[in-house]
Amino acid sequence: MNKKGLSTTLIAGVIIVVLVVAAAAVYVVTRPPAGPKAKVGLILATGGLGDKSFNDISYAGVVKARDELGIEFQYVQPQAISEYEGYQRDFARSGNYTLIVCIGFDQADALTKIAGEYPKQNFTIVDMVVDKPNVASLLFKANEGSYLVGVTAGMKTKTGKVGFVGGMDIPLIRDFFVGYEAGAKWANASVQVVAPVFVGGWADPTKGKELAIGLIDLGVDAIFVAAGKSGLGALEATHDRGILGLGVDACQCYLYPEVKASMTKRVDVAVYEMIKAAVDKKFQGGIKNGGLKEQWVGSCRLPEEQAFWEDKFDFTHPTLETTVINKMDEARDKIVAGEITVPSAF
Repeated sequence: MNKKGLSTTLIAGVIIVVLVVAAAAVYVVTRPPAGPKAKVGLILATGGLGDKSFNDISYAGVVKARDELGIEFQYVQPQAISEYEGYQRDFARSGNYTLIVCIGFDQADALTKIAGEYPKQNFTIVDMVVDKPNVASLLFKANEGSYLVGVTAGMKTKTGKVGFVGGMDIPLIRDFFVGYEAGAKWANASVQVVAPVFVGGWADPTKGKELAIGLIDLGVDAIFVAAGKSGLGALEATHDRGILGLGVDACQCYLYPEVKASMTKRVDVAVYEMIKAAVDKKFQGGIKNGGLKEQWVGSCRLPEEQAFWEDKFDFTHPTLETTVINKMDEARDKIVAGEITVPSAF
C-alpha cells in the first residue's frame, strides 16, 4: 500500500473512532434516567422477627423481592396491636411505597380505616379480609397443609395419642387443628387426638412449653404447634421429652432432631407474588385464597419442598420413614384432585 492509501485509511479509521465515541457520549447524555426503585413497606405481626415461623417467612418473601425484582423495603416490628394504625398511616402518608404489606389478621381493623383514608395506596394483608378495592387479602388453606403433618402424627404415634398447641383460640388457629386431626385419623383410624390447648398469645414460649409438657404427661407422643414464637417453647418440650414435634409456617425441622416434619404456610410465596404484581402494575385488590394446589401451603417433607428448606437453613432433615412420606404425598395428591375434602374451622 502506498503512503497516500495508508494515510487515507488512517484518516478514515480516526473518523470512525471519533463518531463511535461521540455517539456513545450522546447516548450517555441523552438517555432517560433509570426510574426510581419500587419501595415496599412491611408491617410485621406482634412477636416480630426471630419467631422462626410466621414473621420470618413473611420477611423472606420481601427479601426475595429485593433480590429478584430490585425493590427497596423498610419494615417495622410493632409490639402491640395499638401500634398498627400509626405505622400503616406513616407508610401511606409518605406516598413513597408501591405496596404496603400488613402481616397478621389483627391488623384488619386498622387497615380498614387507613385504606379508606388513602384510596390510591395499595395494601396487602395476610390472614384476614379487608373489603377495600385497594387491599389484596391473602388467605391460606392452613387446614390442607396441617392435614399432611396430621398424617405424620397418625403414622408415627406409639401411644395412640397426639396433641396440638395453638397460639390463640380463634378460627384461624382452629383451622390448623381440624386439618391436623382429620389427617391423623385418615392415616390411623384408632388414633386419639387430644383436645387442643392454647397459649393465649404469640410471644410466650415459656407457657407454650408448659402446655406441651402437660400434653406429654397425658401420654401424647406427637405435638403439632401453631403458635408463633410461643410454639418454640412447645417444640423445645418435644425435644426435652424425646417425642415427635411438628413445626409450622416455615420448616422448623432444623431446630431439633425430634421435629421431623413441618406444615409450611408459604406466606413468602404469596407476598412475593403480590409485590411482583404491584411492581408490574398489575396489582388488584380482592380476596386471594391459596392451598395445596396453588402451593401456598404444604409440608417441608414433600419432594418439591424438602431441598428448598434444607438449602435455606443449611441442614439435613432428620430421618423419616419412606412409608410416611409416601402417605403424605398420597394425601396431597388426593386433596389437590378433590378426592379428599379437608374440614375447616371457617
